[in-house]
This record gives sequence, C-alpha cells and structure tokens, in this order.
Amino acid sequence: MMNYRKGFTLIELAIAASILSMVALAILSVFGAGLRTFDRVAVFGGSQSGFLLFLQNFETDIRNAFELPGVPFTGNTQKMSFAGITSELNEDNEVSVALVKKLYYFDNARNTLFNKEEGYPQAVFPFDVPSEQVGSLMDVRFQYYAYTKTIEEGKENIQYGWQDAWSEEGSLPRGVKIVLTFNNGDQDVIWERTVFIPTGGDVPFLPATEEEQEG
Repeated sequence: MMNYRKGFTLIELAIAASILSMVALAILSVFGAGLRTFDRVAVFGGSQSGFLLFLQNFETDIRNAFELPGVPFTGNTQKMSFAGITSELNEDNEVSVALVKKLYYFDNARNTLFNKEEGYPQAVFPFDVPSEQVGSLMDVRFQYYAYTKTIEEGKENIQYGWQDAWSEEGSLPRGVKIVLTFNNGDQDVIWERTVFIPTGGDVPFLPATEEEQEG
C-alpha cells in the first residue's frame, strides 16, 4: 500500500505568495485612491460650499420672478435683472414680504458673482450695496430659454430655444441657465443649473371654437 505525502511544494507556496501579494497590492491601491478622493471631496466641500448655497438662493429667486411695471426682465450672458420678492423683519420682528428688483452680475475683474436687490418702487434706480456674493470664479454664463406660440393663417407656429440675451418687454423667459466655472486644485470644474419659471414663456390664449361654445 502506497503512502502519499500531504502538503505544498515550494513552487505552490511561491505561486500562492505571489497571488496574495498582488491581491494585497490591489486592495492597498484601491484604499489609497479612496482616501485621496475623500480628501478632495472634503476640501471641495469646504471651499465650494458657498457655491451650493448661492445656487439654491438663485434657483428660488428665478422661480419667483414675475412681471412688474418699471422692472422688466432683462439679461445677457453675464448680467440680468428682474422683479422678485424678499422677506424681511419689520419693527415688530414679524416676517413680511417685499417687492424688490434683483440683479445678478459677474465681475470679471474680481472673479466674483454678485446678487444685489433694491426695494420697489426705488427699484428703478441703480444698485449700490451687494447683498450676496461668491468669489474665486473663473467664468459665469447666463442663458435664457425662449418659447413663443403664435397662430398665423390658422397654422400654429412655435419657436423655442436657448439664447444669450433677453430684452423682450413685458415677458419672461421660460427658463434660465447658469454655468459656473472655477478651479478646484488641479482641474477646472463646471457647474450648470437650469431653472424654469412657472409663469415664463409666451403661450397666448386661444379662443374656443364654435363647437366648444355650443357645447
């Protein structure tokens, strides 16, 4: 009866050691990459958290934009103004809502995005003091979504698309897009946010047909 020796040969041990070494190296590499990513996110969150808050306030302002006599919605790629609302404390420490003219503009010289506001009816006069700002920006771009619907000779004509300026008296864009560009250490980062205005766009009222009127 033959006896078989149980165990590993030197070659098998060497192969197993090599495999374990490669697995350990892969785990350490992944772990190291995770730590570097975590550090970047921590730094990014700390230095750019102001952008997030600014964009949140921007979105609220755009959604609440409306038409107001003497304060039309106007804008180009780096500046826009419109009528809006703001809340403030009165003498009795009660929150009240006020009509204002809001202005967003990018200062290339200071690489800073400003948000200013002025009370209505004084809103028709220039702004003096910024109420909010974020700096360290490389570029800021605004775009405006236009949507018009007309009926010509019984045919429906719809025009829509993004444009770099808005100056149509008595109307609001359907939406506004803001694109922020800034540097995050070793790379340029681009943030983009699109906000649609519930009362924006130009959709005319269509009169009822004779069949609808009879019904």
